Amino acid sequence: MKIKNGLVFNGQHKMEQKDLCFENGVIVESSLSGEFDATGCYVLPGFIDTHIHGANGIEFYSSEFQGEPTPALDYLTSQGVTSILPTFATCKTEEYAQDTKRLLSTNDDRILGIHCEGPFVNPVRMGGMQPEKLQLPNMEVPNIIQENSGNKLKIVSMSPELEGAKEVIKSLVDMGVKVSIAHTDASYDEALEAIENGATRLTHTFNAMRPFSHRDVGVLGCALTDDRVDCELICDMHHVSPPAVKLVVRSKGIDKVTMISDCCFFCGVPEGKYDFNGRVLYVEGGFAKLPNGTIAGSACSLATGAKNMFDLGFKPEEIAVMACVNPARAADAKDRGELKLGYRADIIILDKEFNVKHVFLKGEQIR
Repeated sequence: MKIKNGLVFNGQHKMEQKDLCFENGVIVESSLSGEFDATGCYVLPGFIDTHIHGANGIEFYSSEFQGEPTPALDYLTSQGVTSILPTFATCKTEEYAQDTKRLLSTNDDRILGIHCEGPFVNPVRMGGMQPEKLQLPNMEVPNIIQENSGNKLKIVSMSPELEGAKEVIKSLVDMGVKVSIAHTDASYDEALEAIENGATRLTHTFNAMRPFSHRDVGVLGCALTDDRVDCELICDMHHVSPPAVKLVVRSKGIDKVTMISDCCFFCGVPEGKYDFNGRVLYVEGGFAKLPNGTIAGSACSLATGAKNMFDLGFKPEEIAVMACVNPARAADAKDRGELKLGYRADIIILDKEFNVKHVFLKGEQIR
């Protein structure tokens, strides 16, 4: 298949008017097996979401989720999100094994591994997490996930100021797992110590963490000024205001920002009141909130976030780096996130307003 006449995200991270060819699910030099006219459109790699709890009525980690993840994956693919790291929030210890097995039971290669957010988070900054399920840092939970996933745990998000965190960070890094600072009341020095010990990421920047002050810059000041740290950014424009989004990108540069959705089961379902894990959630306006007003997750897919970033003035090639290239690196996905020869043919075609119009998954047109 040859996609012709489109503006293609090329190997130099620029948009270029060129043909893009693929055969047998991978990108190749040339093809004679048909053409697809992308005149007036952008051609990008499929979006990769490395922080996502669920979609289309499916929650990846909940005891209420008893089915396979395929309905969520199919919905996300239809939106242009072709690969993910399903993300656990805080669970009971015994639930991690069963949820890991359930997620990976279908051997769906759209799942790149597991991101575990918690249970090692500071209750002061727990956000929408359940306090009775929080734990001090230990290696039991990561080891359970590794044992039941075939060593596919990719990221652990945790608070570095908790007792035992230093040792766990070092152990995770030695295991090849990326550590992301999250749900934290860490000071600048505590955050810096975590980075020195191997933490390389900041989870959903600005959200569920100590606020920035010019006299006490805290974890935000540390992460935004340290080149070793990649910053996650929820781009639904509810979790982080548009000026703050611009601040993060200007501070870090596009190579150090990973766009995420942080969406949950209510992404793709009607607005309204939901009972979930014994709690009431109100879904409206693109996000969910608890009865006390605390934001409890986004209802927007990464594709919606990309459209928001485009409307905010970011270029297609900048968005592709933050929503495709950087997430692929975070997930250790060597064959995705770019449109290079030999890479998997996960391709999305967007109109001039950056709406996803067509999706190819491993070379097969899904939409």
